[in-house]
Amino acid sequence: MNNKIIKVVDEYEKSINDGIIVGTKCDECNEIFVPPRPICLLCGITLETFEKIETEGKILTWTIIHIAPPTHLEKVPYTLAIVELNNGQKLTGILNETNNEKINFGDKVFASFDKLEDGAKRLRWNLSS
Repeated sequence: MNNKIIKVVDEYEKSINDGIIVGTKCDECNEIFVPPRPICLLCGITLETFEKIETEGKILTWTIIHIAPPTHLEKVPYTLAIVELNNGQKLTGILNETNNEKINFGDKVFASFDKLEDGAKRLRWNLSS
């Protein structure tokens, strides 16, 4: 795997384990990419600056997964949501709610970082009260 990609993935995983979300920021055009990426989509330059990202936003859309890939079979059903963060970035993740009647477009959500069996953390979204 490309060293630039490895660096970006490692930094993103480290940030999640630290309980924050990061994106990469282009020093040329100031665009921010979440999840982080190694190359600016607008300028084409290598991205080396990581910036802390909002951990609150609103639900743009969601779906409840009933048939999952092998890595998630024990988690079904689970809700996958696209969240627009307060800074305008969009990030997909698992929403800690599977009751379709409790979820609405535009619902406010906040990030949590659930610890897995192996000790690593994973980003999850929670509905705000």
